[in-house]
Amino acid sequence: MRGLLAGMLGLLALAAAPARAQGFPPDGAVILFAPGSAEIGQAGRDVVLAFLRPPRPPGFRGHCLRGHADRGAGAQALSLERARAVAAMMARQGVDPADVVVEAAGDLAPARLAPPGRTEPMNDRVELVPCPGPRLAGMAEAEARALDAAVVPAFVTALAPRIARAMGCAVPQMPRWALVAPPFACPAEVPPQAVPALTVRRVDGSRRVAVTLEWPAGIPAGEARQVAAAAAGAVLDLFGHAPAAPVLAALAAEAGAARHLAFLAGASRAEVEAGPGEVRRLRVVAGGGDGP
Repeated sequence: MRGLLAGMLGLLALAAAPARAQGFPPDGAVILFAPGSAEIGQAGRDVVLAFLRPPRPPGFRGHCLRGHADRGAGAQALSLERARAVAAMMARQGVDPADVVVEAAGDLAPARLAPPGRTEPMNDRVELVPCPGPRLAGMAEAEARALDAAVVPAFVTALAPRIARAMGCAVPQMPRWALVAPPFACPAEVPPQAVPALTVRRVDGSRRVAVTLEWPAGIPAGEARQVAAAAAGAVLDLFGHAPAAPVLAALAAEAGAARHLAFLAGASRAEVEAGPGEVRRLRVVAGGGDGP
């Protein structure tokens, strides 16, 4: 049974690791182990080779390994031994040990819960995650950066051109893996105060994103207000947030005391922050998913 599970996992990992675009980190992988063992079988070796094969962008050329074990008094030591065994195999494949992070979780993070006294094969494992490596970041930050790279670019590359077109500005050219949108380049007839700064951030602990448009100097009346509304409307439209009118009205309100308004629609939440002073912010939080 154990060999069958390991073989199936190896096949799944190989199928999930086609050549990726140069700008994207490859997917993570999992190696299963026999109960009480830290020996890597053939299926596990295939998983490691498939994990190492795809090219990676410079920020994700490290390897974060986290060992796990099923319940037991020696779970911590066994999980560490397993992670070190994977690191040793990577070293034999030419991986610099300085690019490998090894962590032992013992039995604290089971993949599946089992009744007391019953073993669960999926808990005897090592997780492999592409990351910056020890030279750049620790395990937690590395995993966050990898998740950012998997989720954020789809929204940045979808939103920036859409907002630019709505305002009558030049459509920015960006790589598909862009995490940050460039400043909007607009013609002279577009009021500068109407042009917002765009920020896309992943919500901590999730795959959801929060998109923020900010007007530091406020939104003047007249044409500037129309341009700003077009930019905001482009974001709301992408997330299917309707009706948009209450959100746009809150953005256009006169300057005054600081206030925060929230509008729920479907799977998204729009928040308008006004003040203190002239500053205006629109923040839209997606309900879920990895892309627009």
